[in-house]
Amino acid sequence: MAEVNKETQKVLDLKPENIFTFSDGIPGFEKVKRFVILADPQEAPFGRLSAVDHDLCFFVINPWAVFSEYKPDIDEEDLKKIGFPTQEELLILSIVNVPPGNPKDSTMNLVAPLIINSKKGLGRQIILNNFKEFSSRHKLWKDVEDK
Repeated sequence: MAEVNKETQKVLDLKPENIFTFSDGIPGFEKVKRFVILADPQEAPFGRLSAVDHDLCFFVINPWAVFSEYKPDIDEEDLKKIGFPTQEELLILSIVNVPPGNPKDSTMNLVAPLIINSKKGLGRQIILNNFKEFSSRHKLWKDVEDK
């Protein structure tokens, strides 16, 4: 993981092995190709997918941290585009939407996760084969409130 200067929010430890390349960008941000994943223990279970060359950052989360029944069906062609990672090398993250002033209504996108080959440094956002089983606006706090 890269380190961040807390005062300036600038990445301090920008080593090539910490950079993930999204060759197609992320939908809506196709020109943004290089990202780092930032993890701050005070923000757990959230992380940030931060662009290296642009002023762009997404909150991300391991989808299983909130939704243990998540069973994504990833197309083989998508896995091929990130170099066929092993189970240990495959990182799956969901982009989080936090409405301004109302974090209790935060959602995560289970339909179109980010898949990352942690060994080869390649990533992409995909649409799952079984996308109809999930929501693109899965309430983060739903399962917590239901218990």
